[in-house]
Amino acid sequence: MKKIFLFLAVSLFALAACENSNVGNDDPQTQASLIVSTAPVDMAYYGGSASIIYKFENAQGGEVPTVEADQTWVNNFVVAENITFDVDFNNTAEVRKANITVSYGVQRFTIELNQAAGMVADVEFVATALNGEYYGTAYSSDPNYFAILSKNGTTGWSDLYVDTYYRFDIYSKTPTDANAPVLPAGVYTLDKYSLGEGDTFGKTYSVRLETFSDGRFQETQIEEGVVIISENKFEALLKLVDGKVHRVVYEGSLALGYIEVPAPDYYSTLTEDYTFNHSEGILRINYYGDYYGVGAANWVVSMVLPGAKVNGDYFSIDLVANTNEYNVSSIFGTYTCAADESQVAKNTFIAGDYQDRKFLYSWYFVCVDDTFGTDDIAPLTDGTITISEVDGKYVVTYDCMDDNGHKIQGTYTCSTLEMYNSTQQ
Repeated sequence: MKKIFLFLAVSLFALAACENSNVGNDDPQTQASLIVSTAPVDMAYYGGSASIIYKFENAQGGEVPTVEADQTWVNNFVVAENITFDVDFNNTAEVRKANITVSYGVQRFTIELNQAAGMVADVEFVATALNGEYYGTAYSSDPNYFAILSKNGTTGWSDLYVDTYYRFDIYSKTPTDANAPVLPAGVYTLDKYSLGEGDTFGKTYSVRLETFSDGRFQETQIEEGVVIISENKFEALLKLVDGKVHRVVYEGSLALGYIEVPAPDYYSTLTEDYTFNHSEGILRINYYGDYYGVGAANWVVSMVLPGAKVNGDYFSIDLVANTNEYNVSSIFGTYTCAADESQVAKNTFIAGDYQDRKFLYSWYFVCVDDTFGTDDIAPLTDGTITISEVDGKYVVTYDCMDDNGHKIQGTYTCSTLEMYNSTQQ
């Protein structure tokens, strides 16, 4: 498995040189001399790649030195312009040492390698799914990636099923294609202050989550750790706040995304026609100016029942009035349903839709303590809506259909108006 070179070449603190007469060659001008840096190499516990500087003088064409180590955890030697090699994770709690020998003929140089004490894994977790998304530089000047490792995969960053999730808020110095994001290779250490700097993963949003069939979940924060991403491999060594050390390994594509959820035939949860009549409510209207470019104002019109929290029937309608004026009377009129934004015109409301995990345009919800989406929902996909003023109150009348053929009919009478100019926000 190819690994990423993590460290700059070892500084040439100490050089040693020897001369070795070529067989049959007594001319000192053509004797080959090998020069090798013998400065000790110090490695972090998580290993990585390093290099040793060497140079030939009077070498014959194509000649290179040989290299070997006395420990198997130092490996993958490549002799080119420099000598490069890899050092594995130190999966022991002890400092460990190795000797690297560089040879050419009778010339031999020994370089001492020291690796910091590591962490012994208490838990080995083999992930079989990688999900996540790419935020670019939305939250930092360095590109931000969010990666989720699990057994079964997930349909979204906040979707939790019965599984174990390791979540990583990664900051790289390498951007990716936002339309087809892929995790970049590199070494990322835990940033305890979540500063969003390259080559780190932030502590705040990096966590281990375990979920259970009874709806419970357990979240454990990370105290120390490193993530190493190489070609088709994601490896993490994490010390959690409970003192346990987890080693997480995933091998496969590093492309980010989620399990695609097929769109249902319909989103409405209604099982029959719904008729209502609310004699007291609150009308909230938000003005967005000529948002759709049709020469008339776009308003989002919401109706809720009074109370400290929103409970019961809640309508949110995305409509385009007949004028671009910012006053309540401009929303009075009858609106017919436009199938989507391309069909928007004056005196239309846009049919409800669900995209990218968001409720868009015109919907009916049943709210529970300011929360919608957990009870009945229904997109308004056909029909008419009429808004008028009667005896100083605002009356909204519905004669609509949901996306499963159920009628939604009734009247919402509102004595309270809340009006906001959202073009100034």
